[in-house]
Order: sequence, then C-alpha cells, then structure tokens
Amino acid sequence: MKIEIHQSICGEVNRAWGLIKTTMPDAILAKNIAFRSDLQDQTSGILWSPAIRGFVESGYFVILKTFEDTSGEVRRGRKFSHVLSVPFKQIVHLSTLEHFFELLYDRIDKASPIHTINLEINERNDVLRFTEHNGRIAKLLNGYINIKAYENNIIWIGQDEFKTAVNELWQRLTLYEKERFQFGIVFNNALSKRDGINLYAAPDSIYSKFIKSNFFIVGKKDFHAPEELIEKYIIGDIDARNRIRNFEKSIESAQLSREEVKLISVGIETFENIDSISDLKKLNTLGHIIAKYSPSENSGIAFKKKLLNKIIESAKGKTIAELNILRNFKVKSFSGSKALLSKLVKDWMKKNIFSIKSPSSVLQSFFDGGRDNNLLWWDLVFEAELQDFLHELNPLKTTIVLNWIEKYPKIVQQIIPVLDRSDHAEDLFIKKLASSLKEDQNNALIILSKAFNWYRLYATLLSYSFEAKDALSLLIEVDKDDQSYAALDIIIKKAKDNDVLDFTLESGDSRLLKISSRLCNNDPSLLNNIDVSDERWQKIWEGAIKLGSRLDAGFEEPERIIISIYDFIISGGKIIENLLCTISLSNYGNLLEYNNRNILWKHLSANVKGNFLVKTSSVLLEALSKDSSTVIPDDNVLLQHVSDTGINDFLYFNRSNISSVIPLFDRFPHLSDDYLRDYLMNFSGKLTDYQSLSLGKMVLKKQFVNSAYYIHSRADKNNNWKYALIECHYLLDFITKAGLVFTNIFPKDKKINIPSDQWWYALEDFVTEYYSNGGSLTTAWIRAGGKEADLKMNSTPAELWSFLLKKLRRDQFKSIKTYKLLETIRKDYGNVQQFKNIYKLRKNYIKT
Repeated sequence: MKIEIHQSICGEVNRAWGLIKTTMPDAILAKNIAFRSDLQDQTSGILWSPAIRGFVESGYFVILKTFEDTSGEVRRGRKFSHVLSVPFKQIVHLSTLEHFFELLYDRIDKASPIHTINLEINERNDVLRFTEHNGRIAKLLNGYINIKAYENNIIWIGQDEFKTAVNELWQRLTLYEKERFQFGIVFNNALSKRDGINLYAAPDSIYSKFIKSNFFIVGKKDFHAPEELIEKYIIGDIDARNRIRNFEKSIESAQLSREEVKLISVGIETFENIDSISDLKKLNTLGHIIAKYSPSENSGIAFKKKLLNKIIESAKGKTIAELNILRNFKVKSFSGSKALLSKLVKDWMKKNIFSIKSPSSVLQSFFDGGRDNNLLWWDLVFEAELQDFLHELNPLKTTIVLNWIEKYPKIVQQIIPVLDRSDHAEDLFIKKLASSLKEDQNNALIILSKAFNWYRLYATLLSYSFEAKDALSLLIEVDKDDQSYAALDIIIKKAKDNDVLDFTLESGDSRLLKISSRLCNNDPSLLNNIDVSDERWQKIWEGAIKLGSRLDAGFEEPERIIISIYDFIISGGKIIENLLCTISLSNYGNLLEYNNRNILWKHLSANVKGNFLVKTSSVLLEALSKDSSTVIPDDNVLLQHVSDTGINDFLYFNRSNISSVIPLFDRFPHLSDDYLRDYLMNFSGKLTDYQSLSLGKMVLKKQFVNSAYYIHSRADKNNNWKYALIECHYLLDFITKAGLVFTNIFPKDKKINIPSDQWWYALEDFVTEYYSNGGSLTTAWIRAGGKEADLKMNSTPAELWSFLLKKLRRDQFKSIKTYKLLETIRKDYGNVQQFKNIYKLRKNYIKT
C-alpha cells in the first residue's frame, strides 16, 4: 500500500501559535490542523517528555509529536509540534502506527525543509497482531472493553511504553472507533466527555490528580489477569479464539466481530457444556444468542436440534414462572421448535391446569402470569389451549372450573372472555354447584353469572345466601327481561307465597305480578287481604282471573270487596279497565242494589258502563217479567238504556224464554209490533199451550198485525202455535182467514171469525183487480143480468165497482143479484184460489 503523508511544522509565529510550514495543498485545512496541534494545558513545573499525539481531522488521521520549545526566540511555555497527516481511508487498514511514529522528529527542527512523504507499507489489518502477554496492556484493554463506564477516558500513567499502548489499542479498534479515536498527553483532570475513545498519557508527577477521577487509570505497576472471554479474545489468546471459531462453526454463522464476541460470551460456557447444563434460563439465553447470529433455521441444524431437545428435557417439572422465560424463544431460527414447545405447553397445562388436583399456587401463578396485550406465539399457545378447554364445557370441565374458582376466585376475571356462555354451560354450573360456598367463591360466581347474563345461576347463588325478598330484589336489578321467568322461579320455589306476594307489591315487577297471579290462582285465599286501591293488587287479581280463577275466589265477603271497588271509583280512584269489565260481565255486574249507582255511572267508561247496564237492565227486566208490580228505580241512565237497548238485549238473551218476554209488552207501551215479530222470528224455545194462548191474547190486545201473520206462518194442527192463532186470527186479512176455514188447524168447536165486511171487501178487491177497465166491467155486469143504465158515468172502474157492490149488498137492483154476479165471475175465473175462497163462503153472507 502506498501512502502519501503530508508534513507540517507548527509553533510560534509572530509571537502566536500557528502554522510555520506545510506540504498540504489546502492551506485552510493545514491551519485547522495546526490549531489543534497546540497544547492548551499549562505545563509549567511539570516534568514531561516529547509527547506523541493523534486525532482525526477532515479525512486525515493526524499523528504528531509535541515538544517543549525552550529556545530563546519564543515566549516561555511555547510548544513545537511535528505533524503528519495520513489519509484516514488508508491508515485504518493498518494494524500498527509504528511506521508513522518512526517518522516523527526526535528533536525540534524548524529550519530543515519538509516535503511530502510517500510510504510503501505491505502490512494489512486482516490478522490480529498478537503480543507477548503484558499485564499492564491487559488492564488497558480491560478499560477499553468497559470504556463507557469511565467517560470514555483512559489515563496511562507515565509516558513509558505509551507508543506500545497506542499501538495495542489501535489494532483492536473498530472502524467506527478509529474515526473517533484520539490520543495524547494530559496535565490535569479537567477532561470533557466526548463520544470517541481517548487515551492519554499523564506524567508521573501528576498521578495524584487522577486518583479520584471517573477515568480508567492504568498505573505503571498495574497488572490485570484476563478472565472474561472477550478480554482474552481481544488480547489475542489462542484458546479464546479457538472457542469462538468452534462456536461459529457449530451454528454456521459468519465470523463474529469483537462486539459480537462480547455479546456471545455469556452463553459460550453453556454451549461448550451443553450435555451437563439443565439450567433452563442459561439454555434459553444460548438459544437467543444462536438465533441472533444464526437466524436461518437451515443453519446449524444439528446443534440447534440438540439445544432444543435439551430445553424440552430441562423444562419438565418446571413452574409456569420458570417456563415463561421461553416465551421469547426465537422459534423461527430453530426448525420444528414451535411444534415441540407448543406440545410442551399443552402437556404442562393438561397436567397442571386442566386437573381437579391443581393447587391454588399453580393456578394463581398461571392466571396472574403477567401476559399483556402484546401476546407472543408462546402466549397464544396458552390462550388457544385455554380457549379450547373452556369454549364448550362438559361435566368434568365444569367440575375443574369450579375447582379453580374455589381455590383461586380471582380466576373468574381471567376466564370470562373465553368461557362457554351457552345455556347448557349454565345448566352444568347449576348442577355441579355445591350448596355451601365460601363467600369469596360465591362472589366470584356472582360476577361470572352477571357477566354472562346467567340469571338462573345468579338466582341459585342468591337463594343460597339471601332471604327470598332480598334475593328477588337483587335478581330483578339485573334480570329485566319481561319474558324471563326461569331465574325468578328458582327463588320462588324456595320462598313462601306470602313473601313473594309482599315483595311483588313492593317492587311492581311485571313478571312477579304474573307469578303472584299464578300463586293466587293456585291458592285463592292469598287474595283475601286485597287492597283494591292498589293497582298492583288489581293486576294480581286480574291475572288470577285470566288463569281461570273465579272472580270471587278467595274472598270471604266478595260482595263487600266488589262494593269497595265501586266506592273507590266514586272517590276518584282508578281500577284496571279489564278487571272492571270482568266484574261488569259477571253476576256482580247487577247494580240494582248499589245505592250510589247514579253517581257511579259518571265514572265508568262507555264500554264498562254498557256492560253494567246490560246486566242491571237484564235483572230488572227479568224481575218485571215475573212480577209486573216490580218497582222501577228512579235511574234515568238505566231507564234510557232499557228503552234504547235493554229490551233488545233482554229479548236476545231470553229468546228461548217467552214467559219472561210477554209481560214486558204490557208494561212498556212503546214496544212495537216489530219488536215482538222479530223476537218470535228468533224464538228458539218450545212453546207451551199456555204460553201460546197468552201470546195470542196479547197480540190481539195490542193489535200486532205483523206478529199475527208470523204466528199464522208458524201454526199448524201439530204444534201449540195454533192456540195463539186462534186468539189473534181476527187480525188477519180475509184471504188468509178464508184459507184457515178449509184447513184442520182450528178445533171443530172453534170457528173462524170472518166479518161480513171482510167478505164484501175481498169481493170488491177481486173484481177491481180482474175487471179493471170499463169494457170488461160493463161486459161482466150485463152478463150477470145488470143494465148498462146501472153504471155511473165518469167514474173509475174501482169507484164504480165500489158503488155497484154497495147497492148489491143492500139488494137495490131488481135485474141483478149478487149470486148471479158470482156465477158470471166463476165462469171467467173459477180456477183462481182467491175467488174460490170467496165463492165457497158466499152462503154465509148472501142469499143464493
């Protein structure tokens, strides 16, 4: 290697420190180097020899020797320096600076000319130069290894062997360190801390100044026997180097740097004694070192497998705290390690955690293992195994979990995120739950049940620890689903009915109201203490009725309860509408005997009021039907209802009981023929002869023609309607009555009553209809023996027939008689039934 070295001479120039001369082409750089080549320390009174110094400046490593200038032409205390500037890129490849030390002046020479030095050096820094063992140099290197602890300053006491110290240190420095390395002489302990390594020689006479400093001191008689691998390696110990080479070869790594050797030294003994080491921590440390310098799983396979097997073997029987040092194990660098270590984890959990024999200490250590959100693969294996165990419970798993909670209740918070939340899991907990629990265990299970909305388990736990009222109170604070009854039933099964009822009245919970209704349906006596003014009591009573209870079930004095409801309503109280509706539709809906009925009507809704009116009017009408002298109350609302709809309702509900209906038509004059006809049309009962007789008389008395005709439609010789018809047939028209004459409906001793007027009116109606124009009238009249002169002019056929028949009835025509007219008509319309009836009855009304 050819190196171009520039020289500079520095000293006093014009009574100031400066550059005397230089071979450097860059004058500014030369002046900068010159400035740094001065010694700023006061050296007066201190005995020292010319000192070699060195530092880096702008791409050069500057090596110089500084002298005390005692010549007469300079001021006292002035220095002189011979400076060599060596390109840094070249000098770093040299293992020694001795070549340059030899070029430095051995005395002050200001006069000699200087020139650029071209130095040919064949040496390369590819092999460490080994020196004979030197205890003082060993101490120097010890200080170098621990330089950061001494503010980066090493003090070499005395100037003897300082060149050797510099050379020994230089050949061990890294490139980074060389870029920041400086050496020289120091005269006081006021050294500032800088980034690079500083090696200073201190004259013997000022040794005491450094005794209490924070710097690393290398005394003249100091001796250090290297013990650490890194020290031996740096010094150049062959055995140390062989140990490192063996390690590199086994793990198939690249050649390790000095810094890397320092790092791996903590694991080298474990590596060399792998067969006898069982300390899991040491083995794990070695694993980390190997992973760092042999990261590929395809490198150092044999030794990595050996280490991994040793770790697996040494992990047996370890606690979770001891095993957790493996959580950062670099599995990517060890082929198959993740599977083997995962199996180790699973086997350990199966033995130590998933067992009913797990001691509390192990459980606590495991579940409080300090795993945080930054989970590594190791933690994920534990998590996955735990989740797999807990995500679907069976009886054995449930027993194990309960064992965990018994021994270490705080576990609950750890398992809540992964525990099976199904209804089946809740069933298992309830089934496996002991009836006697420690307080902290009970509290832990309560936390679990509330977190999962396992209200049946929660209710079971509460029933073990609290009275029914308190248990129910705590349960409904969290179980608020209106359709959820299972948990409530668990507590209620163990509670007294009265306690449940009392708490229901306190809480008003909708589910408890329904449950209380069920209890009252099963035991109606629970209702005997009802307070009708309490809406919750009302709901319980209403619910019991819906479940099938009688309205008055459980009451010793039901009438008093019902009346108290009416009184409560009048006072402004509110009663549930459905409950009032039920009362109104029951036998207690009759308000005839309630004294404040007139006031009560005002407080009832239209629907309920209507029900009460129907029931009350029905009773009133029933009474009137049995006893027409029954007193009608002075109640406008009731009487109005009777008039408007009460009768209709009564008729409807008594459509098979005509005996109760007939008297009403005498008592209520406004009841029309249509009311009775409609009732008869819907009558579904069996009519007795007495009822029929009474009906017919009433129809005749009231002149209910429509009803008479309906009776006629129902009557025949085989039923009792004929007795009514016998009484009211007078109301029928001639044709209808004439038809009765020729039937066998009436007994022989009963004659059909057809007045003479009706026969003549029937005849008039017939001729008016069948001889309805002047021509046919005139023809028929003349044929019967009448004269055209008998006929009135300018009259309608109907008027003319009326006139003619009246005169015939009085026998006022000489040429024609009624029987002759009938014979004439018979020839024309003898087959018409209407005329047949008239003709058959003629003998009762005319002379033939």
